[in-house]
Formats: sequence, C-alpha cells, structure tokens
Amino acid sequence: MNSWFDTHIHLFAPEWQQSPQRLYADARTAGIGGMLMPGVRVADWPRLLELARELPGVYLAPGLHPIYADQWSSSTAEQLKVLTAEAKVVAIGEIGLDNVAGPDRAVQETVFREQLSIALNAGLPVLLHSRKTTGRVIDILRELDIGQKVGGVWHGFSGSVQIARELAGLGFKIGVGPILLRESARKLPQAVLELPGEALVLETDAPDMISGPLGLLQVAEKLAGLKGWSLEETARITAENVGQLFAKVTETAQPCGSAIPITRDA
Repeated sequence: MNSWFDTHIHLFAPEWQQSPQRLYADARTAGIGGMLMPGVRVADWPRLLELARELPGVYLAPGLHPIYADQWSSSTAEQLKVLTAEAKVVAIGEIGLDNVAGPDRAVQETVFREQLSIALNAGLPVLLHSRKTTGRVIDILRELDIGQKVGGVWHGFSGSVQIARELAGLGFKIGVGPILLRESARKLPQAVLELPGEALVLETDAPDMISGPLGLLQVAEKLAGLKGWSLEETARITAENVGQLFAKVTETAQPCGSAIPITRDA
C-alpha cells in the first residue's frame, strides 16, 4: 500500500451533490487509493458496510458519535459487536465526548466506555472525537490503556504540541486534516513540526471540513512542506502508518495515472 489514504471521510453525507461511487472514482483517479468511513448513527452502519464491500480500498469504522449517544442500547451494542467480525470493518469510530452538543456528558461517557470495551475485545483501533473534552477523553484512554492495546487516531486534531506529544506517547496517531490549511492555524502546524513522522496520518473529514475528497492532496502538500518531505515520502510514511495501525487494511484501490498527484481543486 503506497498511495494516499484518507482516514476520515463521510461518503454518504447529505451535503454531497455526487454519489459515493462518483466521489470514489474521482479520488481513485487522483491517486487516493484508500478511504475509511466512520460511523455516526446506528442507521448508517448497514449502507456504509454495503458500500465498503462494493468498493476496493474503502473501509468502515462503525461507531456511535457522542452527539447521538442516546441511540445506544443493548441491541445497538450487539450490532456493533457483530460488525467487528466483518473483513471491511477495521476500527470503531467515531467515538468520544462532546461538550458542545448531544446528551448529558454522563450518558456520553457510558456509551464511550462501552464502545471502547467492544474495540478492546475485538482488537480494533478507535477513531476519536473530542470537542472541549480533551482532558477527560485522555484520562479515560489512559485508564483503559487503549493506546497500547489497540491504538487509534485522534480525529481533527487542533491542540497544542504538549497534547500531541502526550497522545503519541500513549500510542495514538494524530489525524492531520484541513485545519492545517487555515491561515489562522498555529497549534497544529507546530505540533506537526514537533511530532515524529510515525505519529501522523491524513484525513479530510469531507464534506464537513473541506468540500471534496481531493482536499486530501492539499493537506498532504502542506504536510510535506512543513516536514521537508517529498510528496513520495509523505505518501509512503502516512501509508505505512495506516498499515501499522489498521491491521485489517490489506488492500487499496490501484490509482489511475500518477500515484502522487497534486491538485488545487478540492
């Protein structure tokens, strides 16, 4: 696996004007050989799995986003446990805590812990969501030793160098996404500079944070410039990190044309 890999993209988001298949085809042509789709709501899981089965190089991380934590039940937990046995299910996500939206924090934490338990039992890494809850999320991860046992990605990271180093030390990857492209961004570029290459993976969170899957290439170009890497090195390093973290990722679509293109159109 040596093409670009997007560790966080929502191919079924209602904002898209194109079908998931069209988005996939465009990404593949641009050299993006792999994509990981996080779950958000329980109702999303079946069609996300169907799409992952249909498209080579597309994988699923089913999970219940903290703002939908009130959807959790014993039936939901059982569905998630069953999904962990699927070949295309490579992680649990996105899960965590949100202090801006969603049900009571106590409810969110209960659901977060139960999903972490499922991830541990299945030996799957986690995609982490945290909004204004960094300290508490890290406390729970440290308590359960999630990083050393299964690892994961801190999605949408925008924190300090100190927090980035702490997460990397605990065994987590930092999801480097479109925040890096913002002129106002200060903390993330500094964290990227300070972290070792093996702590970094790429993501778009499209369409939430950028308008299309090709935005991954803009993020990659920015990352390469900050680290002093060539684009080939950036693709290789981030792809190796994906392979190391997501043990069940065994294939990516073979991209058409150049494997390391850069486009300005996202």
